[in-house]
Amino acid sequence: MRKYSGLTDNELTDLLKSEDHVAYTEIYHRYWALMFRHARRMLRDDDEATDIVQEIFASLWSKCAELSFTGSLSSYLYAASRNKVIDLVNRNKLKTNYLTSLQSFIDKGEFITDNTVREHELAHRIESEISQLPKKMRQIFELSRKENLSYKQIADVTEISEGTVKKQISNAIKILKIKLGGLYIFFF
Repeated sequence: MRKYSGLTDNELTDLLKSEDHVAYTEIYHRYWALMFRHARRMLRDDDEATDIVQEIFASLWSKCAELSFTGSLSSYLYAASRNKVIDLVNRNKLKTNYLTSLQSFIDKGEFITDNTVREHELAHRIESEISQLPKKMRQIFELSRKENLSYKQIADVTEISEGTVKKQISNAIKILKIKLGGLYIFFF
């Protein structure tokens, strides 16, 4: 049995390419602490540094058959560590931006979809109540509120007196107040 601790990085890399588990273990023991300190110095977080180093070594083993790099093993591992740290920092920035944006959205209280649905339901309910008014009262009320006609214009269109128009609109409003309760205030 070979003594792997005396082998060079290049020899260990060649053995690793042939999926030699002992060579992988030697590389792991040789570089784990160095890479951890390197990642820890950049991140200032032991758990994240540990996770990054573990990911690098897991990736190293899973891709050992197709490993090819031009520099040394140590430079490859340090570069992998630096790249993982950069990826983590970018992910954390994105997550922070997303959470800030979400919190801002929550703080503003803008629930556009919910408000739109409620508005449509309320409009439907109001239309339903208006449609249940007596025919002539409904016609006068709709001319007043939907067509924005004055009492005089409504009187001319319906061929009734302005007083009757005023009384019909007043009665329609009283009926709708009773049927719609507090909702009436928001729309009329």
